[in-house]
Amino acid sequence: MRRILFADSEPNIRLLCREELEDEGYEVQVAGSGGEIVRLVDTFKPHLVIMEVLLPDMSGLEAGRMVKGTTKNTRIIFFSHGRPPQDLAAWGGDAYVPKTPDLEPLKKTVRYFCELNSGSH
Repeated sequence: MRRILFADSEPNIRLLCREELEDEGYEVQVAGSGGEIVRLVDTFKPHLVIMEVLLPDMSGLEAGRMVKGTTKNTRIIFFSHGRPPQDLAAWGGDAYVPKTPDLEPLKKTVRYFCELNSGSH
């Protein structure tokens, strides 16, 4: 089973996305801060990290760099309002999905990366 770490500062969004991704058949852990992301990447060993850009203790961009520094095989999707970072790869990002009420674009991107990396981890 593919493991996903979903991080967002809003508890309701964490709950909704966790349920949606679990319904898709993924094992999901959630985090509410960059510090939690870094800790859970080490213990949960996710295949994919989905994170908001604006987190309470550090930016998702900083957390993305830290995750990529720890593990090169973990893919990162930034899921946030606004425009994507100018240099997504420099911050560890593999994709950017705009945060909207329609979660289908996020789920489609998750399926793509989970299928792409089905041989790793």
